[in-house]
Amino acid sequence: MVAAAAAVVVTVLLVNSDDATASDLNSEFETANITDYAYTPTSQTSAPSSWPTLQELINNGTRLVTFVASLDASSNTVAPYLMDEFTYVFENPYDVASPSNFSCQPQRPSSVKNDISAALSDNMLPLMNHFLYETILLNVQAPNASYVSTTNAASGGVGNLGTAASNCTTAYGRQPAFILVDFFDQGPAIKTVDSLNGITDAVGRTNVTSVTQAQESAASTYSNVFKGLVDLVQKAQAGANPSMGEWIWAGGDWGSLLGGGITL
Repeated sequence: MVAAAAAVVVTVLLVNSDDATASDLNSEFETANITDYAYTPTSQTSAPSSWPTLQELINNGTRLVTFVASLDASSNTVAPYLMDEFTYVFENPYDVASPSNFSCQPQRPSSVKNDISAALSDNMLPLMNHFLYETILLNVQAPNASYVSTTNAASGGVGNLGTAASNCTTAYGRQPAFILVDFFDQGPAIKTVDSLNGITDAVGRTNVTSVTQAQESAASTYSNVFKGLVDLVQKAQAGANPSMGEWIWAGGDWGSLLGGGITL
């Protein structure tokens, strides 16, 4: 995509749950032949005093911006274009279970927690988390799909995306650099982003709301049953004998075990 569209800037945020090294990740980027497009910051220990504009990224051919959450910058000598997210970006809370609890206050990194002024003075980019959880069986949280038409809406209803974006724009003195949502095609969330960017008639955009019946069925299944639980059921159906502990950890909608004759 980066190679084919000369005017497109792509931002990638990798959640590094497996603690991959910069060398590990760099190997994959090199295999994909995209390192030549990567933006490299002037420092690996602090945000630049001036971030490039979109046009500057395009003109410089550095149209791939990559953040990693998280990455040990001190050991990253092979791929400085792989930026440790929390050196350059701050985030508001991501674990929200009530639509009235969305906040613009920084939660991560801890160095600027609840301190907007400190985050902005360090010239960190604001990432606005805006997705809602619901608590289900065993106090496990899952994405709240039933409220998403409000959560992702441009206006109306408690916790809507448009109002949250406006509030954070006021709090930061600038619009969020990034907005992270669940079910991005619903709301539609993109309408709020278009408004922030002053876009009224997008050109060449694919309509992502047109999904197949199979996709809708899959989405329905996974909104009611955790993927981990589905995987565990499939193992049991294949003849494995998962322990009770495994069932507890994979807990979800016990009434939708997809067959297998499993009872508690």
